[in-house]
Amino acid sequence: RGQTQPIIEERVRRAVARSIDRARIVAVALAGFGTPSSSAVPPESPLAWPGAPGRDTAAADRLLDAAGWHRAAGGRRARAGTALDVELLTVGSGDNVAEQLVQADLGARGIGVRVRQTEMGTFLTTARAADKRFDLLLAGIPGDMSLSYVSALFASSQRGGTLDYTGFHDRSLDALLAAATGARSDDSSRIAWERVQVRLDSLAPATWLYHSRGVQGVTRRVRGVRMDLRGELATVHDWTLAPRTGRAASP
Repeated sequence: RGQTQPIIEERVRRAVARSIDRARIVAVALAGFGTPSSSAVPPESPLAWPGAPGRDTAAADRLLDAAGWHRAAGGRRARAGTALDVELLTVGSGDNVAEQLVQADLGARGIGVRVRQTEMGTFLTTARAADKRFDLLLAGIPGDMSLSYVSALFASSQRGGTLDYTGFHDRSLDALLAAATGARSDDSSRIAWERVQVRLDSLAPATWLYHSRGVQGVTRRVRGVRMDLRGELATVHDWTLAPRTGRAASP
């Protein structure tokens, strides 16, 4: 999220997070190649927060009402005569299916969303600018097993970095990130990362939609391929190639 009104308001940000039907986005926009998630940590990770909340439209409505954004004629929300309208910046592709689904989910809560598609250079320049002149943007974040992308997004020490899209930094979150990245045991790491995820949920500087899975294919002749969080090449030393019919085996 950017630093413009009304999205700079915490209750509005949290309402946005509770409004999204992530399962529908994965099913329709990704053809199932992803896992719906409201947390920065992939659900299959042992460090994932098992209590990460999902869609809760009633809670979203309560948050918006509490922030003074009430439904007017036609169901649109407004406060002091100003409509609750935001712009969603995206690079997009094809018919912008994911963007349209987000637009529909927020529209159902009375939030007007304009989708603005731009080319990648302009998108990144806007996202990485020190002065965040956007409401919302839809972006993919490259993940890694160490979860270093979470610090790259939010740690104050990485302010101005390539993933500082939100410009959101918080001392309490900094302390939690430091404890998580410095944890020495599995138990302490799990507890520390859960605290990070709980804090991110309460602050809502970003709304996580899903963790994607790449589409991978392999010939039936290649044996011993096992893929995990490390990617498809983690077991390349175990691969073998079965012989073609009537031919000798290849190494």
